[in-house]
Amino acid sequence: MSKLHFITFLILFSILFIFTLIKAKAPECKWIITNCCPENAGAYWECVNVKTYKPKLNCSEVQVICPQVLSPKPNLSCVWEKDECVVK
Repeated sequence: MSKLHFITFLILFSILFIFTLIKAKAPECKWIITNCCPENAGAYWECVNVKTYKPKLNCSEVQVICPQVLSPKPNLSCVWEKDECVVK
């Protein structure tokens, strides 16, 4: 392999490696129900970073009274922007 091919390979490999590291550390934003209620009974949805989100309630340990109101997952996007999860 020539020196030019080796350098090209090294640069491409480095770019791929850096991209993989960035993607692995990038936050993942997602809609999550935070009040333990199901979609068909008053779910409260929040756009959160799933890698750092800590539930305020342990749904298996608390008794929650859920209103009998449909509350489907929002149609808006939950995305990472400017160091936080935002709704767009």
